[in-house]
Amino acid sequence: MPLKFRCFRHRESDKVCYVPAGRYGNFLNSVKKLISYVRYNIPKYYVLHLGLTLKEASPEIDFKHLHRVLQFIAARLKRSGSDFKYIAVKEIQKERLEQYGEDAVHYHILCVYSKPYVFPHAEEIAKSWNLGNVKITAPKIRIKFKGIVGYIGKYIGKGYEYETLNFKKSFTASQIKQIYKLSRERLESVMSDYGKEKAETFKCTYRKVYEVFDNGFRLVRRLVKEFSSEWLFEGVCDEPF
Repeated sequence: MPLKFRCFRHRESDKVCYVPAGRYGNFLNSVKKLISYVRYNIPKYYVLHLGLTLKEASPEIDFKHLHRVLQFIAARLKRSGSDFKYIAVKEIQKERLEQYGEDAVHYHILCVYSKPYVFPHAEEIAKSWNLGNVKITAPKIRIKFKGIVGYIGKYIGKGYEYETLNFKKSFTASQIKQIYKLSRERLESVMSDYGKEKAETFKCTYRKVYEVFDNGFRLVRRLVKEFSSEWLFEGVCDEPF
């Protein structure tokens, strides 16, 4: 299956721009939301990469096994008063699949949390995983905010490439409020106008922001802000390169 892109054309210059769509686009949007969330909610954050592997290949592994581990970590960090957000990618080792006819699954998880010395040790996580090995990799120094994207690209494994994201349920991520999907400039504008607490209650697209309320009969949404754009959406196309 080829890559899918959303195509945009500039109103004045006629320049064409392509933005990833499909699962790969959703993955990149989850990364963007995570970064925006950290900027506004975790002034001092810590990042590590968590790798989960299997002792034996099994086609029956699914996200319920991963979620068991994530729930364990979330509960531990919550008791410590730490925020916790993640992006997890499921990687199938194609080499082993071709050689032995079986699935060998790895999970690559980028973890972001807000207090030092509270993340569970690998041995503790392994008891929750109970299917194989656990490896924790952390940067030698605390990454600056702008380095998060590069860190994901380096440590998230093949999950940052399109091929691994080309199947159903290829990744999962912490739920983060819709407002954080806006570009940095637009998000700052909404936060400035309405405050962070109010802004987090809004629903939005990439250009329109809505307030949702119950009028006594049904949920109604009211447009509170619309951003102009110099780009026209022309549809979704296959990889244009």
